[in-house]
Amino acid sequence: MINKIKMVFCCLFVSLAFNLANAAPPDLTFDEIDKLLDKQFIDKTDQIDAIYDAYSKAIDDAFEGATKKISVKWPNNVRLPSKSTWVGYTKDLETRSVVNYEKGEVVIETKVKSSDLDTAKIKIDKMATTLTSKNNHNINQLDVFAEELNTNLKSKGINVIQSKVKQFNPLSALLPKNNDIKKLAIIKPQEKNIIGDKQPIVKDKDLKTEKVINSTTSKDTGVKLELIAKGNDSILRMSIKFVNNYQKILMEQNFEAIKRFSRDYDVPISVILAIVETESSFNPRAVSAVPAFGLMQLVPKTAGIDAHNFVHGEKKVVSPDFLFDETNNLQLGTAYFKLLQSRYLRKIKDPKSRFYCAVASYNTGVGNLAKTFTGEKSLSKAAKKINNMSSEQVYSHLLSNLPAQETINYLKKIITRKTKYEHLDS
Repeated sequence: MINKIKMVFCCLFVSLAFNLANAAPPDLTFDEIDKLLDKQFIDKTDQIDAIYDAYSKAIDDAFEGATKKISVKWPNNVRLPSKSTWVGYTKDLETRSVVNYEKGEVVIETKVKSSDLDTAKIKIDKMATTLTSKNNHNINQLDVFAEELNTNLKSKGINVIQSKVKQFNPLSALLPKNNDIKKLAIIKPQEKNIIGDKQPIVKDKDLKTEKVINSTTSKDTGVKLELIAKGNDSILRMSIKFVNNYQKILMEQNFEAIKRFSRDYDVPISVILAIVETESSFNPRAVSAVPAFGLMQLVPKTAGIDAHNFVHGEKKVVSPDFLFDETNNLQLGTAYFKLLQSRYLRKIKDPKSRFYCAVASYNTGVGNLAKTFTGEKSLSKAAKKINNMSSEQVYSHLLSNLPAQETINYLKKIITRKTKYEHLDS
């Protein structure tokens, strides 16, 4: 958590830096602006803390509020969205879907009441119908966390730019083509005691782990249906694997936008895709406790403000819903990476060294990046040292001296994954 706070703190420095640079008199040189930026960072510490605390509190309250609601129905088994997963619940919170973009599967679960497996199966089929629908409106209604967060932001007086509800549901293309609701509904277990015959369900108060009572798998679709017992709970669970090459499908859904923003902001397609895969596993509703949202994991109060100002000429705070829209997220994320290279790290002469530093800064913030080289958060001093090093030395220095292992791993992943997508740059 400490590293996350540091990252947000440094990102907030970037936001203030960008705002100051834009507000500075036009006759100031970049060196003079840099001096003002260093002073601004010191002078605005209290303001940074206040901004961070307000937005962070809204996020924490949303996680806490959603957890309390869900734990009533799912005690000690609460599932909430993360970077690689999205979780949706029905209004009564008794049925849920866990969409894992990293593993490539959807798991739908519902509580079984009074051994009534027929009703439980109907609930699972209804959730599957929602997930396979091409309309995104019903998906949004399942997002308990997003609903709680939007309520908290409004209650705290945090005015944000909302996004129009995107009508297309990206999940609909990830499930097998023949896996529509009719196919799901006719899956029948091979043994009688799971569907149809209402036999007593195994219950064990001392059972600490899940016990599979019975299961079946469809040969046609690979869909698995299981009856699970854990303590006094009985759960009917359906697991559906995504189609092969599902990440390619997700990429193709947004590829025209990626190409456009790559051209507009002079950021290679391979870099955009490497960031998306590393940040969210192509999960458009990715959430982290930083807080950051969407495909490229933008922090609304920092990178979101900077990028929105750069793209639209307005300093506005965007909502999580705005960042859950893939097009919005890709544009602001790409623009922010452009800002890192062309503005904040512009004094680094070698393009390769500048790229390595931009990647590290995207994860940990430019303040921490500068501190890695000089022990201070001065970009000017850091650039001078970096310019006396080869790009190989810069890369090696980053891997040895970055303060967080998370950022070291992040830099390695981006470099590796960029290679995988480089054929798309041409």
